[in-house]
Amino acid sequence: MRVLAALLCCAILALGWDIYSGRNGWQQYQLLSAELQQAQERSELLVKRNDALEAELEDLKQGSAAIEELARSELGLIKEGETFYRIIGAAQ
Repeated sequence: MRVLAALLCCAILALGWDIYSGRNGWQQYQLLSAELQQAQERSELLVKRNDALEAELEDLKQGSAAIEELARSELGLIKEGETFYRIIGAAQ
């Protein structure tokens, strides 16, 4: 009876050790959880960076369009190949 109890105790200890440190065990789970957390944080930083770059790109696109519109309306500038027409209202 004592031999059976000793064997069962050894089997339980071996299984417990395997669960803790074996393949797909608790230690590996903790390491992978930490790596996943770091990857998610890097991903969030990159998403924020991409959003900022997209916003800056939109500002630059709109900024150049606004500058071009001002140059056309205020200074009468035209692009190459365009024909400028000025419509003058009727004299009163």
